[in-house]
Amino acid sequence: MAWVHKKWRHLVAVAPLVSFALACLAGASCGDFPECAVFFTVLALAMARPAFFWWIGIVAMVVVVAWRSELLESPVKESLASPSSEFVEGVLTVGRKISPTQGKRFGVLDEGGVKRRVIIFEAEDFQPGEIRRMKGNFFVPSRERNPGLFSQIEFWERQGILGGVWVKESELESVNWASAPYRWAENLREELSILITRGIPVGSSGRDVIIAMVLGEKPPRDSAISRAFRQSGAMHVFAVSGLHVTLVGAIFWMVLMHLPVPRRVGVFLVILAMLIYALVTGLRPPAVRATLMAVCFLGAFFFRRRPSVFNALALSFVLVVLWRPSQVFDVGFQLSYGVLLAIGVGVGVALKLTGKIAELDPFFPSRLLSDGQRKILKVRTYFAHLGASSFAAWLGSMPIIIWHFGVVTPIAALTSLLLIPVTMVILALAFFSAIVGSLDDRLGIGVNRLNEGVATSAFYVAKGFSKVPFGHWRSRRLIPGDWVVFDTHDGGASSFLDVQGGVMIDVGSEKFFMRELRSILGQWEVEPAVTFLTHPDGDHIGALPEMLNEGLLRQVVLPVDNALSPKYREFLAQVKGVDCEVNLGRAGERIELAEQVWVEILSVGGKEIRNIADNRNMVIKVHWKNWKILVTGDLGMVDELDLMAKGVDLSADIILMGHHEWGFSGQHQFFEATGAKVIISTGASYPRHEMPRESWVRHLNEEGYYFFNQWKTGAVIMDFSVDEVSIQSYLDDEIRVVLQR
Repeated sequence: MAWVHKKWRHLVAVAPLVSFALACLAGASCGDFPECAVFFTVLALAMARPAFFWWIGIVAMVVVVAWRSELLESPVKESLASPSSEFVEGVLTVGRKISPTQGKRFGVLDEGGVKRRVIIFEAEDFQPGEIRRMKGNFFVPSRERNPGLFSQIEFWERQGILGGVWVKESELESVNWASAPYRWAENLREELSILITRGIPVGSSGRDVIIAMVLGEKPPRDSAISRAFRQSGAMHVFAVSGLHVTLVGAIFWMVLMHLPVPRRVGVFLVILAMLIYALVTGLRPPAVRATLMAVCFLGAFFFRRRPSVFNALALSFVLVVLWRPSQVFDVGFQLSYGVLLAIGVGVGVALKLTGKIAELDPFFPSRLLSDGQRKILKVRTYFAHLGASSFAAWLGSMPIIIWHFGVVTPIAALTSLLLIPVTMVILALAFFSAIVGSLDDRLGIGVNRLNEGVATSAFYVAKGFSKVPFGHWRSRRLIPGDWVVFDTHDGGASSFLDVQGGVMIDVGSEKFFMRELRSILGQWEVEPAVTFLTHPDGDHIGALPEMLNEGLLRQVVLPVDNALSPKYREFLAQVKGVDCEVNLGRAGERIELAEQVWVEILSVGGKEIRNIADNRNMVIKVHWKNWKILVTGDLGMVDELDLMAKGVDLSADIILMGHHEWGFSGQHQFFEATGAKVIISTGASYPRHEMPRESWVRHLNEEGYYFFNQWKTGAVIMDFSVDEVSIQSYLDDEIRVVLQR
């Protein structure tokens, strides 16, 4: 207890601003987590110096941050509460790009003195600082209707964005030259991108790694490079964050050490280099936070004070949270401060373990070491400190990564030990190439090729570590349920079953795949083992060719052997000679998926090729732990009656259905024959037949059916157990049904 009290008094003495950082955290938590706000307030008071004015300052800080949070976030939440679109006319001030790789920009829309912070779409031709008289549309997008997608609304909330703007007409009125640094930085970035990759073949792994490490332009998520670095726990070397800003500062400091530059001037130049790097790489929030931390820490030298890591960390925390309190809920913010806090607290303890590789025999005098032995000792000491920092950083980031991403990468500590020095070399060579390449093209190309070799080696190191047994694993599954019925928005259909590595029933249209499904499957890190198709309609099977090209199809069960659908014919032509097994479904066939999960084919599509696709449905029944789910596709009234007349066993607990193009789907006699209690129906505003009729829905409700209209529910998520099955709307938590035995 005495040891804890001693440490506490020491921390209060050397880092008094920690209490104000905790007060900021309490203020930011007031709205959503009042219990946490009380806890952090008490902790802040306990960490404060024992003085009345200090306690008053803590309480005042909590109040100010809570007030500022309400002031900034209330208008944003109110504006983004529901989707909308309106014509606007006003003055638009153009800001920097959201991301260096996107054509969207931040901006401020002024309509008669009412200003709104917006995202400007398709702003490739605009420049920062331009003031334009414009006409266009102001809009708020709808919330994502399927799980596994990036939430644009949440991103806008964190950034304080009230909506998006499509500019139809605009005329340049003037230029605000206060934004000149942004214009200069964007031009410099383009020049730097050319200089550091000149002479390196487009598409080479080395080039992609250099661009990612230096400028933060990550390769596609499903690429071999991203997969290798992600699974080896080294994805942070692609994020322009504290690591990169620190390495840039270290590189410039090592150069300045060999020049006759006073220490305080050198510190100023290092800070300036960090600021320029953060600006050139797009002012990403992690880079801005890291630069601010560095300014707070190195600024102590200007005032001839002994720098304190915790005090600098706390000061930057206070400034960042005061600027925008909602950042405390951002995963990047939590990683930035969590990792640095872990390094500050744990590096000393970790060094007791890793420092053993740099220990000398206590009975051997160090002055007797030769020059070679001294150099070796320096290398060993460097890796001992780097290993301690890597281990502490991994421990600090692990809880946050598990909470947000559900992944554990114990191999990351070892990977970082090798890749952080390599990242520093790649950054140094890139800067050197930019300097010499602007003077002599051939010399710049030579340095780039050397850098390509280093970057390629980094990729193979990451790839090797990604294959280490138990080097990475999932702490939880990313898929939100056993069965996800996607909302395709267009009357099509697509479902994912979390069984046997992944099973799909229909894949939706090509548009749905390109916009959403590809991203969802990549986010979940799954590749379907089996894909069932209900009928050859473009809105149900249109994604087949693209999925085949991207290696996402291994086995496909077809409803018919041929069809007039262009996408269906394209798939059948491409699948020949490809490693994808194609089988034609047979009535009565049973296909095992997993223990207590299997598919029964009740009927197959008609052979008449000139019939419309909705008349050629393959009807299947999925058996899941004794629960039965009947999947009818866009089965029409005639085919429903035909199945009943043939005496097919239609018994089911849940029906998953679409809507026939020409006829009617879901007649009362058919539902009675199934005995189902829950009906999940696709829904779309166009074409009209895809929207369930109000009279029909009203009749179902009167008959006691639980009806899920995906136009209102979005995706539907099902979870199965032996005793019960839960059916949950993705958009509305209150729409939930639980069936029990």
